[in-house]
Amino acid sequence: MMKSGFFWALVIGATMIGAIDANAGAQIVGSAAATASVSAAEGPGRNSSARAASVSDSTHKYDVQALRLESNWGNVSIIRGADGPVIGTAGWFRTFDVEKLVAKSPSALADARAYRRNNLQGSIVGGLGALTLGVGVIVAANSSNNASSPVLIIAGAGAMAWGAQHVSMAYSALSRSLWWYNRDLAR
Repeated sequence: MMKSGFFWALVIGATMIGAIDANAGAQIVGSAAATASVSAAEGPGRNSSARAASVSDSTHKYDVQALRLESNWGNVSIIRGADGPVIGTAGWFRTFDVEKLVAKSPSALADARAYRRNNLQGSIVGGLGALTLGVGVIVAANSSNNASSPVLIIAGAGAMAWGAQHVSMAYSALSRSLWWYNRDLAR
């Protein structure tokens, strides 16, 4: 049987999420209305169609050149444009030359280097930690009264946690790198 406190917490949470979604929708509609009012204020004699065409062309170029990430079960795909091709994939023990891809932007290049460094360190130390943890479990499973098995298990788990933290930092650096690259694209 469900406790009433839990039920009310769910109801209040759902209500708050609904209010936030409604507020976000109002902001989007308000933004569209503001854009329409600016266009109307320019008037018909302001050559707004030529400017709209140039904005559309540069936006189209940006949409085709911008980079984005998609993740799937530990793999990250780098995709160009909204519907474009997969440029490269990254994951544990696998990387892609992001530095070459984002070389046009100095800020993106710095984060791409941080991605490469953290991904390599995290993958190696995490893999060694898993191996150490496995050895510790095997030693403990052999019913030997060996003092090294808890040390191996704790050291392996710690190395795996450190490696996972660095892989996470690497993916954050990759995301920042693509953001800097997209920001520096000509619009």
